[in-house]
Amino acid sequence: MAAEPESICEWLEIELDKLSDDDKLKLIGEICDDLTAQQLRLVRELAEQKRLEKRDAAIETVMSEMREKLAQLDVDVDEVMRRGRRRSSSKLPPKYRSPEGREWGGRGKPPKWITEYELGGGDRDDYLIKDEG
Repeated sequence: MAAEPESICEWLEIELDKLSDDDKLKLIGEICDDLTAQQLRLVRELAEQKRLEKRDAAIETVMSEMREKLAQLDVDVDEVMRRGRRRSSSKLPPKYRSPEGREWGGRGKPPKWITEYELGGGDRDDYLIKDEG
């Protein structure tokens, strides 16, 4: 007695490794044409799960290769990661200056002195630094 096929491809005698990428996508499309909306939702969830698994495996492979190459250079992974996180040290010139000399570049959350001034009815443009040229 012959052994039971282990997969549907084996049962249908489909050799996936011999199909081109386009042919695989066409096969998936033909199957999708026959599925209900609920089944397609399950297919989408399965595809996303498989995508994440493959992405995680690829990341692990790259990280392993990177660790190996860094070890050959006698460099620590954490050292490289810290180096990549450096921010530019260039500051924006101040856009606003209070009468007390406090300055703000005009980006991000306004400092307390600007907020308090505006709550008191003032306009931040009163503190706008005029071109000094």
